[in-house]
Amino acid sequence: MNNAVKGTLAAWGLELSAESARKLEIFSSGLKEKNAVQNLVSKSDEPQLWERHILDSLAAAALLRRHLRPGALVADAGSGAGFPGLALAAALEEFNFHLLDSRARRCDFLGWAAAAMGARNVAVFNRRVGEGGPGAGQRYGAVTERAMGQLENILPQCLNILSGGGIFLAWQSAAQLAQPRPAVDAALKKAKGELRETFPYRLPGETADRYILVFAKR
Repeated sequence: MNNAVKGTLAAWGLELSAESARKLEIFSSGLKEKNAVQNLVSKSDEPQLWERHILDSLAAAALLRRHLRPGALVADAGSGAGFPGLALAAALEEFNFHLLDSRARRCDFLGWAAAAMGARNVAVFNRRVGEGGPGAGQRYGAVTERAMGQLENILPQCLNILSGGGIFLAWQSAAQLAQPRPAVDAALKKAKGELRETFPYRLPGETADRYILVFAKR
């Protein structure tokens, strides 16, 4: 973790405990180790793994703490290499996380990384959102989704697995928000959801904001 990352976390008001920082360092090192054979993230991202992936994931920490009570259950839809779910689980030890991914090899990595980190607030499930199998039917206080393709396709499924008063957090770029998206609007209306908040943040070295959209059921 370099000074730019530490400065951004301080500006966000997110103070990592020594244990959380230790877990994140183990996660970062382990991901780089396994990336050589598992292609978890782009090779070009490795030198900026903290800035582009870990810090980007932690941008949601303040939102989750504001909307959830300690002990709440959070699902990470399409967790992939553990972003944002595994990074958030390390920083937010007061919440429990279910990491969902349809790819068995990614789930193998997630389980290995969680064990190496000693992240006892994490469980990994090899399935898609809304799919049957272990953990199916569970309701969540929050669902996170950082890089699963078209928002209109995942929005209904994520809203449908929320508990009463739950929220769905979707990471979006400025370019995505700059254009009309009738398909997203239609999917949101059909799912009887609403946009509660557009949360801006900025990563080190960038000149444009990124955003996390906060959705809820009406």
